[in-house]
Amino acid sequence: KYLPEKAKKALEYVHQKQCASTIPQKRLFLTCVSRLSPEKSPHVFVNLIQQLGGVEFLRNHCLVPILCGAKSVDSYADEVIQSFQSVCSDDDSNWPCIVIDHHLGPNELAAIFSHTVLNVHPCLYDAYGMTMVESAAFGVPSIVNFGGKVGAAALLGENEGCVALDLSGMEGEMTTETIEGKNDSNEGQDCSAKKLKEILVSRIQHSTSPQWSRSCSTLAHVAKEARHRALGWDELSCCRDLIEKLNNLNNENED
Repeated sequence: KYLPEKAKKALEYVHQKQCASTIPQKRLFLTCVSRLSPEKSPHVFVNLIQQLGGVEFLRNHCLVPILCGAKSVDSYADEVIQSFQSVCSDDDSNWPCIVIDHHLGPNELAAIFSHTVLNVHPCLYDAYGMTMVESAAFGVPSIVNFGGKVGAAALLGENEGCVALDLSGMEGEMTTETIEGKNDSNEGQDCSAKKLKEILVSRIQHSTSPQWSRSCSTLAHVAKEARHRALGWDELSCCRDLIEKLNNLNNENED
C-alpha cells in the first residue's frame, strides 16, 4: 500500500524474471537511506556497489539497489544519483535501480524496509544513525563503518546486530573500478567488499564462510539479532536503566 510506485514496479519486474523465487522472505532491496549531502557520504554506497561488481552482481544475485534521501547540496546530489544509476543499471538488461530523492514518511520507510535484505549506512562517523535502528526493527541489519564510529552500533553490536566493515577506503571519489580491477594499495577496501559479497551470496547459498566472523556467520543470524536489540529497548527498559544508574550514583555518593 505505502511502497513508492518506483519500488513496486521494480519488484514486479524482478518477479517476472523469476529469479526472486529462490530468495528467502522475498527481500530484494539493497537499501541506503541517507540525506544526499557530502557529510553523509552516500557516495560510499555507490562505490561499494561498484566494487561488488555493479549491475552484473546485482542481477546475478537478484538485488535491487535503492537510494533514498532528500537533496541537500544539489550539485553533489546530482553527481551521486548519476553515478548510482550508471553503476547499477545497463541498457542490455534494464535491471532496475531506484532513486527516491525526497524525505520518506514513516509508512513509506516501513514499506521499503519490509522488502530490504540489507541496509547500508554510508556515513563514516555519525553520532547515532537512527535509520540503522529503524531498519533493524524490520529485521534488516546494516553495514556500518567499524570501530565504534557510529553510535547506533553500540546498541546493535558490531558483527552481532550489524555488520561492521572498514568503509574508510570507499570515502574517495566515486569510482568505476570493480574488485578485480584493484591494485594492492586498495587491499583494505578490497577485503571489505569481498566480505560483503560473501554475506550477500550466502542469502541464496545458505553457506557459512570460515573467513567470516564467527558471531556473524549468516545474514539471517545478524537480522534476528538486530531486530531483537532494536525492539528490546523500549520506554520501560529505558526507565529501568535510568533508575539503576541513579541508584548506583546515590550509592557512590553515600560511600
